[in-house]
Formats: sequence, structure tokens, C-alpha cells
Amino acid sequence: MREWPVVLAGTILVVAAITSGCSSSSTTLATPTGADSVKCPVSLGTPSNIDASGGTARLSITTQPECGWNVSSAVNWIFELSAASGQGNGDVEFRVAPNDGSAAREGEIVVNDSRVRVSQRAPCRYDVGPQNQGVNAGADEGSVSVRTQTECGWTATTDVGWITLSPPVAGNGNGTVGFTVTSNGGSERTGSIIIAGQGSVVTQAAAAAPCTLTISPASQSIDAAGGAGTAVTVSTQAGCRWNAASNAAWVTVTSGSNGTGNGSVGFTVAANTGASRAGTLTIGGRAFTVTQAAAGTPPPTPAPPTPAPPTPAPPPSSCKYSISPADQSVEVNAGTRTVRVSTTAGCSWTAGSNASWITVTSGATGTGDGSVSFSYAANTGTSRTGTLTIAGQTFTLTQAPCAYSISPDTVKMDEDGGTGTINVSTGSACRWTASSNDSWITITAGASGTGDGTVRFTVARNDGKKRNGTLTIAGRNAKVEQEDH
Repeated sequence: MREWPVVLAGTILVVAAITSGCSSSSTTLATPTGADSVKCPVSLGTPSNIDASGGTARLSITTQPECGWNVSSAVNWIFELSAASGQGNGDVEFRVAPNDGSAAREGEIVVNDSRVRVSQRAPCRYDVGPQNQGVNAGADEGSVSVRTQTECGWTATTDVGWITLSPPVAGNGNGTVGFTVTSNGGSERTGSIIIAGQGSVVTQAAAAAPCTLTISPASQSIDAAGGAGTAVTVSTQAGCRWNAASNAAWVTVTSGSNGTGNGSVGFTVAANTGASRAGTLTIGGRAFTVTQAAAGTPPPTPAPPTPAPPTPAPPPSSCKYSISPADQSVEVNAGTRTVRVSTTAGCSWTAGSNASWITVTSGATGTGDGSVSFSYAANTGTSRTGTLTIAGQTFTLTQAPCAYSISPDTVKMDEDGGTGTINVSTGSACRWTASSNDSWITITAGASGTGDGTVRFTVARNDGKKRNGTLTIAGRNAKVEQEDH
């Protein structure tokens, strides 16, 4: 018997020839040992750019029906390739772990001798500023900027009705959100503009008290010879502006034509050569009347000087004073307190505050035993100390700073993520903000507040390894722990 090898398409066909006398013949095909890279070309689809949070993606493979292939990952953050091998056209599903770094990254999937690149974006990180800004009590406007990567999207919202956002209120990459505020008719107030979970606190000043103005005296009489009049005293609140102008050609304002707060207005009157006459100055909207005698009228005889009031006698040396208590500590919230004054009957005394946040409400003066009541404003900052002077004695008031606590300080989540809440406890006047330090944790409510409050947040699904993140709430860090996939 003789054998002739025949080569067909890379497979050895062995033909056995049977000499005469044999009753049968057969043919055997040897199994290929590997795909021929020339005759089994592999075409690979390119997976889309993977988000920083990771997830599942798909790779398509195109080749001849009889061609086999094997798939592997060149990096450890691409894993769970299914199927790992196959024949002919097919799809391979794979998982990508979250990108916890600060930059985008690239890896490769290897199919036989071919490679396909997989790109994953960097985590979106947002910088919103300013973190705090003030606006005027009247209608005002401002803006908040956001800085982030070009592909990172964001949306802006506000948690109060008196702040209105100007379009656009959403975008990608760097941007600016403008806003307007309505006039404030009450006390100071705060609200927040929240962009990508980050809060920018807007504080609007309290409504200004209306200006009231008085002048003294309201009129003067000048003799016919004219000359300088007695200056007119102007009384009003600090910051209130006013001006003065003459409505008569023979009356000239010489000083104080305008001012702010308390002041005075000087004027001169020309000599009168005719009948008596009257003119006015308008000072801060108030009319001041100048009356001048007719020509030839002798000047009035000056009235004798009014004797000065007698100097009050000093209190008797037997007057001794004591106050109770001599000092006090109070909480952060506003409130009132009373101090007792003890002395001998007939001994007079006064009380006054030496601090702008402490106000004497009753008992500013007294004789004999008595009491002084005062109020104090809420403390929104650090610990502070102020004093009252009562009957020559010093009363010291110490007010505690804003103290904050959060509960719980650790939140655990499973791989599917979900929603969570953290409670804030503090004084009713104490302001605070909340922000996320990780892109997979998003604050949905309570980005800022005053007094006790609640911060609500969501946690994205975790398709990778176990991870830890933090929320910064009222200056304290709350830890968020999420299980791995």
C-alpha cells in the first residue's frame, strides 16, 4: 500500500490507496491546530468612550464562520470578558471598573493577534465659586461660576424663591450662572445656588431703616442789618444723606449745603432796605423760616442770659452700689436677661451697653434698688464677650459660639447605591453648608441651612471595587462606605 499526502487550505489530507485485494477505502481530515491569521482576518468594533463611573460595554467581532478567536484584557480594570472565546462573528461583553484617578485612562482588549483600545473618562470634579457672596437689600444681581472638564455636565438650582437664575441653567464644562434677587423688606436672609451638588451661599442684607430727619430750630428772626444767622442743627441716622438750599435770593447757605448723618447748616442774610420780609431754607426736606425786620427797625434788646442750671450735687459718699450677677454666660441664640442693682434709697445710677450686640431695654436710669433688663443678638460666629456698665460696675456677658453635630457620621451602602440622609443639629441662628467630595455622591437637598436641618443625597451604583467617600457638612466630615460589585 502507498500513501500520497495532499495539502488543502492548511490541512493535510491523507489518502490511503488500497492495493488490489482490499475490500474498502477511507478519508481522514486532520483537525486544524490554529486560525490562519491571513485567511481568518478579525475585524473589531471600537467601544464607545466609557464614563468615569465604569459599567458594562460591548465589543463586536467580525470574522469568517470557520475562524476561532480568543479574548483577553491587557489591564486589570477591564474584566469579566464574556465570552472569552468563540468562532465566527460574535459579541464580547466586558466590565470596566470606576476610574478613581484624576485623569482619563486607556487600556486594550486583545483578540487573537488584534487589539482594540478602550478609553475611560476622568471623574467629573466641580469647582463652584464664590462659596459665599453678599448682595444689597434692594433688587440686585450676581453670578456663580463652575469649573469642570469639558465633557462633564451640570445643572443649577436654587433653594429659595427670592433668588431667580438666569438662563442657561445647565451646561457642560466651564460656565457661569447669573442670578437676580428681589428686594428684601425684612431681616438679613440667606439662600443657596446649587451646581452639581456644590452650594454657593448668597446672603442678602437686611432692609435699611427709613431715614427720619429733624432740624432745630425751625425758624429764626434776623434784624434789618442782616448778617450770619445761628447755625441750624440737623439730626438723622448715620448713613442718611441730606442737602440744604435757599429759596430766597437774600438768604445764602454758607456751610452744610449737604451732609450725611448729623450735621449743621450755616447761613447769612443780606441787609434789608425795605419792608419786613420772610424766606425759607429747605434742609433735608424740612422748611426753615427766616424772618427779617424792616429797614430802620432797631435791633431787639438782647434778653438777659439765662442762668446756667446749678450743677447737681454729687451723690452722698454713703452711696454704695452692687450688681447681681456680675457676669453671665448665654447660649448662641438671641435672648434677654436681667441684672439687679442694690444701693441706698435716694442714690441714683445709670446703665449702658458697651457692645453693639447687647441692648439695654429697661432700667437705663434708676434711684435706689432696681433692675436693668437687656437683650442680646444671636451669635453666628465664634465665642464673644461684651460688657454693660451698671451703676459704675462692670457686668460681663459671654456668648457661646455656634456648635454643630451631624448624625450619623457614617453611612453604608450596598453596590446598588440609593438615597441617604444626615441630620444637622445646631443653634437656630447658626448657618451651615453641605458639599460632596466625590463625583459618585450627589447632594439632592439641604446644601445649606440655618439651625437644625437635614442633608439628602444619592449614591451611584458601584460596578467596581469597594469605595469610600465623604460629605462635608457644617465643617464636619460624614463618611460614605459602598460595597463592591
